[in-house]
Amino acid sequence: MFSKYVSIDGVSLNYFHSGASTLPGTPPALDRGELLLFVHGAGSNAHTWRRQLAHAESAHSAVALDFPAHGRSGSIEGLADLDAHVRCLSGFAAALRLRPFVFVGRALGGAVGLAFALAHPERLRALVLVATPARFEIPQASLDIWQAVTMGRATQPFDMRLFAPGADMAVVRECFMEQVKTDPRVRYTDLLAGRGLDFTDRLAALRVPTLVVAGSADHFCPPDKAADIQSRIAGAQLAVIENAGHNLTSEQPDAFNAAVDAFLRSLPRVDR
Repeated sequence: MFSKYVSIDGVSLNYFHSGASTLPGTPPALDRGELLLFVHGAGSNAHTWRRQLAHAESAHSAVALDFPAHGRSGSIEGLADLDAHVRCLSGFAAALRLRPFVFVGRALGGAVGLAFALAHPERLRALVLVATPARFEIPQASLDIWQAVTMGRATQPFDMRLFAPGADMAVVRECFMEQVKTDPRVRYTDLLAGRGLDFTDRLAALRVPTLVVAGSADHFCPPDKAADIQSRIAGAQLAVIENAGHNLTSEQPDAFNAAVDAFLRSLPRVDR
């Protein structure tokens, strides 16, 4: 898994990619199989997708993006709203000259995927929504806690509700180590960007093949909310990953990867 940078609106964005490395300023060759673009959730980063990139590169091409102020990307400020995320993603795809791709997004990343698919369906092959409900319900108490953290009045919360009961503690520690890589002010900005998002009335207009994936023990997008969003998207498929919470891609990577593989096999073939 190689790391490269591209400048979008004056900000250096890091991205990991499969395949061979290239010279600086030269986009990598991403012409094998399907092209998958992985997008992280609030306060997260592209490195959390490393298991998925390692798996995908055996048959496909894969890219994972760090939004501004996340992971290895530049800036000290997160993107203020969903429109800003979509513009950033659009610029990133244009800069790398990406062919139509399979968008894989988790939580806020999934919301970015929905907005991108509604605005630019011709640029997508398919959409994978991970832990992404139709309506984002972020409790005011959570916002208050993270605001207090940004002001130095509280320590970062490490919420075990992000995991299924009995989760491997090595995975738990790993996910919390990834959490602290993001400035709390950036995470708070992400939460504000996600607050109140509601795609309920727009999902019927979606015309992109879609897979909805949820962890059986996810508190943010439990199976019933995953089934709800699936039912509102024409032809959408649903996969519920057992013994997994909100961090299902880290908790149960093999089951998640298998679900995505099956979905990719169901897509109509295209001649390139």
